[in-house]
Amino acid sequence: MVSEPLNWTVPAPLRALLWWPPVAFVLVLLEPTAAATTIAATGAALAVLGVVGTSVGQAISRRRALRRGAEPAAVTLTVAASVDRAVSLPAEQQAA
Repeated sequence: MVSEPLNWTVPAPLRALLWWPPVAFVLVLLEPTAAATTIAATGAALAVLGVVGTSVGQAISRRRALRRGAEPAAVTLTVAASVDRAVSLPAEQQAA
């Protein structure tokens, strides 16, 4: 039986970096003499914001799950014969 394809989303640090060009453009318009420093600092700040945002979001969702009395979802790794990478499957899709 073929399993359903896994949904993939863009990781949070990369989503934050999508804001880099417009934010850097506006900052350079406001302070043109500090253009290179402003662009580099903006990119670094947005990447850190994405990582911190992901961590905080996961911590909040874990706390909410524990408050409801639900146990954290078990994660298992399955290695397919034709694929050279590990695949994480939810408990419902695991073989017995």
